[in-house]
Amino acid sequence: MLAEFLADRGDWTQVMPGARACLFSLEKGPHLLPLQLAPLHFEALFCLGGSVTLTRRNGTFLTADARKVLILTDFSGLTNARVDSSLAGVLVAVDARGARESLETICNLLGGLTLDTGQVRRWMASRGGCAVEGPTNWSRAAFDNLDRLPQSEQARWCVWKSVELLYLLSTQDEQGTYTLPGSMPNRNIARSLAETCRYMEAHLDEPLTIPALSRRACLSATTFKEAFRRLYGLPVHTWLRQRRMERAAELLNTSGLNLEGVAKAVGYSSVSQFAAAFRQQYGVPPGQYRKNV
Repeated sequence: MLAEFLADRGDWTQVMPGARACLFSLEKGPHLLPLQLAPLHFEALFCLGGSVTLTRRNGTFLTADARKVLILTDFSGLTNARVDSSLAGVLVAVDARGARESLETICNLLGGLTLDTGQVRRWMASRGGCAVEGPTNWSRAAFDNLDRLPQSEQARWCVWKSVELLYLLSTQDEQGTYTLPGSMPNRNIARSLAETCRYMEAHLDEPLTIPALSRRACLSATTFKEAFRRLYGLPVHTWLRQRRMERAAELLNTSGLNLEGVAKAVGYSSVSQFAAAFRQQYGVPPGQYRKNV
């Protein structure tokens, strides 16, 4: 996807056989990204600024923004990928067949470490081939050290961290959450939170409060908020605002609703408050966003 889009853009570096990286910065969008990825290839985007949004066939969205890593192995479940404002980062593109020998050498140097790429593929397949990592302790450390490196070393660092990420993902079972190991909620709580997320996405036009949502999840408000943040990497209200803005962007693209209608459809009674939240996420007011589409 991004490797295809950036083929003649950015600064590509062949870091090791089968793995290359590109430092890039895109001007303000929108940019539509091609849904192309060769078999046994994957991409890892270390996002430094801006955001990229993927639209799934079931109508849900996945957004990666600053200080997060977007992992891509399969686009068959997507209908759209776009950059609505600017986007900067380091893209790692890996050909698994070409990188096999290099990965085996790294694993041997680390005392025979086992990297189960088959498990990574199964884990990613259970998430539709797309996942976002961060913010977690791992992603914070990865980006903090990336900031300290000279630009000439950033491509190598991101390839190395991609290998580390593959190892960590290979330890996940197929029912695990998309974030890396840590103090994760138990599976019953995780299932309850996932159901609550589906409910929120289906009722974005309604008032959604922590007390009501926690009751729906059969959790105390404190447990609900803490478990949600550990599982999804964001406070409930931040996650909800992002989903509302993603839905608003979809309506601006595909419907004839005026701004007041779009605002009401995503739970805002005030157009000015809606416009401020939209601009915070996409960098432009909703009216200008619609004109740019």
